[in-house]
Amino acid sequence: MRNEFINTANSMKFKAICDELSDPESLIGPSLAMATGQAGRGKSEAAKNYATQTNAIYIPPMNTRTPAMLLREITFELAAMRPTRSDACLNIIGQEMEKDRRLIIIDEADLLAMQILEMLRNLNERYACPILLIGEDELKGKVASRRRIASRIRRKLEFTSVTQGDIAFFFQKSLNLQLTADLTAPIHRHSNGDWRPVLTVAVAIERAMKASNITEITTELVRDVIKNS
Repeated sequence: MRNEFINTANSMKFKAICDELSDPESLIGPSLAMATGQAGRGKSEAAKNYATQTNAIYIPPMNTRTPAMLLREITFELAAMRPTRSDACLNIIGQEMEKDRRLIIIDEADLLAMQILEMLRNLNERYACPILLIGEDELKGKVASRRRIASRIRRKLEFTSVTQGDIAFFFQKSLNLQLTADLTAPIHRHSNGDWRPVLTVAVAIERAMKASNITEITTELVRDVIKNS
């Protein structure tokens, strides 16, 4: 299986929002955004892919986060430094944003304490650095509960369910297999709209095809793989 990022309707909308935030024109008006959706919809993969293709920085999830810890992570991604003091982090972030205004993508922002979300709002306002928050549905409630944050959200994106078209495209790009609707339909039902079950099924199908030395996928094979998943 080829390890290749698959562009979907969700990821293309995500890229468009990131591009808008990164554009100097986003200095006019708010430059915070929010991408939400259930786990497994591809939010993190879209964010990591965008960061690898641009100068945006991606802050991955951490089990424990304090304001100082998050500031250090942002500072490290911007300048390869982790100062102990928060004021030193802020100074470096300000200097780096003056040199090159870069999008900051924060994953699992729904798990952040409100104090940290307020800190990110202040960071955005103080240094005009664009920030994109990623999280599950709880993030929407947290943001809505603070008008100071909600009023500064420029764009919102809801990651929708994986489609049969997404699944067919994934199998074509990753496994060079052409799947018809009667093959994608059971995989789509099994996935419940998430990518992780699709990946699990794809790995199992590839393994079964290699073991049986076959080159074409069948309905029976798909059914058996899903049954044993």
